[in-house]
Amino acid sequence: MSKLIHVAAAAIFNESGELLLALRDKAQHQGGLWEFPGGKVEPGEDVRSALARELLEELGIVIDQSATLPLIQIPYHYPDKSVLLDVFRVNRFSGEAYGREGQPLNWVKLNDLRAYQFPAANKPIVNALLLPSALAITPRLQSEQYSRFVSQAIQQGAQAVMLRAKHLTEAEQLSLYQQLSEAFPGFLIVWNGAVAAANIAAVSALHLSSERLMQLDSRERFKGSWLGASCHSEEQIRRAEQLGVDYITLSPVQKTSSHPEVVPMGWDEYGRLVKECSLPVYALGGVSMDDLNRAILAGGQGIAAISCFC
Repeated sequence: MSKLIHVAAAAIFNESGELLLALRDKAQHQGGLWEFPGGKVEPGEDVRSALARELLEELGIVIDQSATLPLIQIPYHYPDKSVLLDVFRVNRFSGEAYGREGQPLNWVKLNDLRAYQFPAANKPIVNALLLPSALAITPRLQSEQYSRFVSQAIQQGAQAVMLRAKHLTEAEQLSLYQQLSEAFPGFLIVWNGAVAAANIAAVSALHLSSERLMQLDSRERFKGSWLGASCHSEEQIRRAEQLGVDYITLSPVQKTSSHPEVVPMGWDEYGRLVKECSLPVYALGGVSMDDLNRAILAGGQGIAAISCFC
């Protein structure tokens, strides 16, 4: 494996909520594709200082460090080179961005992001930007109680809900998934189930158990838009990366009342595993909305939880 090239990059938002993209020169590695602005971190240079320097040199803007948060860190290996992308979300800056090196720029809406072609290493950045930060997981409920749970979870800050209802038959789960999707249009409902059944029912967002993750042989088996998976070990994380799923949940981070016999990994180990993972990672297990910033500052996507949304 070649030595990693450390790169600081930014997802820069303007006051209208649009995101800035730059077009790579065709003569560059992965040329002709759109990218998130940034550049190489010099030896001995702090990554945030490198980001500020690169954005001033490339775009003529000065970023507000107090409004600059970690988004995702991605180790990625191309056939001819390896990169480590340290990506930050920049919410405020001064100056008017322009291509100081002659590169074309474009401000785009988040909903249009998937229409652009990016280097392969940038796919997790796109996913991290489009995925929510707070994912509620349903507890065991009666069928008629799930709609109320979703409404309550939304009020408490959830931006997506995973339907996990193993006590119901598969047909009942899928019927419930369709009901919730229709009752909450535009809100992300994820079904925790099997690929084959999800494809038949045209499920758009599917979450796999760790067992199903390890059995899957190709990401393309799932025909929907979003595919996530549960991970509890480095082996499972590596499998998720190999398959190219869109995100993972990593658990248990802290002790849970549902599995008191399981030893949690703790926040330090969570941070270590996240740093080595090239996918958006949700902290799961004994976490709540109070842990959201901690999970994000550790490099994660956010939190996934059950009890705090009940």
